[in-house]
Amino acid sequence: MTTRPEFNAQLSSQTFSKFYWYKTELQQICRHYALPTYGTKAELTQYIYAFLDGTPPSAIHSVRHYRTKIKTALTTEQISLNTKLLHSGFALNNEARQFFANYFGVSHFSFRKSMAVKMREVARTNDTNTTVSDLIQALQAPSINTFTEQTYQWNHFVKDFCADPWSQNYKQSLKAAAILWRIVRDSDQPKVYQHELLVRYASSLKKFLK
Repeated sequence: MTTRPEFNAQLSSQTFSKFYWYKTELQQICRHYALPTYGTKAELTQYIYAFLDGTPPSAIHSVRHYRTKIKTALTTEQISLNTKLLHSGFALNNEARQFFANYFGVSHFSFRKSMAVKMREVARTNDTNTTVSDLIQALQAPSINTFTEQTYQWNHFVKDFCADPWSQNYKQSLKAAAILWRIVRDSDQPKVYQHELLVRYASSLKKFLK
């Protein structure tokens, strides 16, 4: 495994993408290089990608400026399948919740994670063409992998670790998983749990054996 390097302006975006970075670290990097510092982890990462690929900091702008253009949120009656997700006043609020409840013919509708992911993707790419109809497709295909989904790597890692029968041999499983996660996080390897990690680094987890 290759250890994560210290961030510097000479890193390539390809090298940067191989390693895990906490949101606070991304904010510090953005602040140091005069990049936008507000937004989701995915948005901050995109600013840094652009910077490392040669875009001047002065030309990198927050994708969230569009919110100031929205004066009035849409009512349920104003929402349709053709409503644009960006710059229209559409939001995942109670009005939208009622629209989806009516559309699916249910008494109560709960937003799904895949819908929030789609909304963030639209904002990140400044996509002015995506509509409510596309949001419904995202809801019906929640397994689609997107850039933002990659920000949940730690949660997926812990879930997969706990699903490994061998993890039952350890007390304080969350702390045991965290040790393996730090090894993977600071390497250039995929940020996913694999049983081989538990075998290879068993000595590092001895204190957690039951």
